[in-house]
Amino acid sequence: MPRFAILDPLTLMGQGLITELELSFPEAELDLFHTAEDDEHQIAEIGGQAAMVPPLDEGASLSEYDVVILAADRTSPRLKMLEQALEDEGEFIFIDASSLGHYRHLTSPALNADAMTSGARLCPANPTIVVADCVLRALAAFEPTALTIAAIEPVSIYGKEAVTTLAHQAAQRLQGDTVSEKINKNIAAFNMTAVSGAELVKEASSLFPDLEVAATRTLGGCFHGHLAILSLTFAAPLPLKTAIRALKKAPGLSIKKSSLSVDGASDREGVCVTQVEPSSGGQMLTLQAIVDGLQIGGAGTVAAILKGFGVS
Repeated sequence: MPRFAILDPLTLMGQGLITELELSFPEAELDLFHTAEDDEHQIAEIGGQAAMVPPLDEGASLSEYDVVILAADRTSPRLKMLEQALEDEGEFIFIDASSLGHYRHLTSPALNADAMTSGARLCPANPTIVVADCVLRALAAFEPTALTIAAIEPVSIYGKEAVTTLAHQAAQRLQGDTVSEKINKNIAAFNMTAVSGAELVKEASSLFPDLEVAATRTLGGCFHGHLAILSLTFAAPLPLKTAIRALKKAPGLSIKKSSLSVDGASDREGVCVTQVEPSSGGQMLTLQAIVDGLQIGGAGTVAAILKGFGVS
């Protein structure tokens, strides 16, 4: 029976991971630890039952687990124990599903079970890249040559505290007060902030090495829901009806005739895209998708990666 450990199961990502792993790996042993600085036990819910979540301390040997998944949304001295276990090059699989970004230099972005190897150090791909992969697989036969991604991301990428901060920012701005607390040094409420897309380009280029890739990122003022705007270029003009037929056959993808909204993103399953728009010459196609990044590029993608562990 495989042994999985989730670090910080009470974060937004951690709660999604518990639900997803219970469904996908019912036979796995699932242990929970938190990395908060206090020594108190936390309480999570597994299988409808309360479960104690002890702090990660010297008594917990992470190397004993088959898979260790980090879901933290803030730094803590307790993470040094994880870092030491990674430095010791244990054979356990490590998946960084956190919002920290501290372990990006140790991990490789992954989309599915193909990335799974013994001792792998992985992180789920950005939600917009997961969307792009779904579309590219459907249209692979038509020889795409370039991909442009415009990602508009919610504050939930920075964790549960950022969601609360956004609500406070909105209240202060409505009252005409000065915003007292920022999110990643930005005011997000009723605002949009252009941020660097370099990491997104790097990640997409590593996963789609045969394509020329460009990307932009924007922090939007919403709680949840990733907006991905994709433009694909093909070697030759691609008839719109042909592209639509291919997309309709793609597993996990649906085309919505009505408009898509951030509202309800967490209630939609899989990847939902808008109607496809062709360029004037037919060699480019543009579409949009709004997905729940806590699932797509989050807990759902982690479960898809772990399918390569050989457990169902």
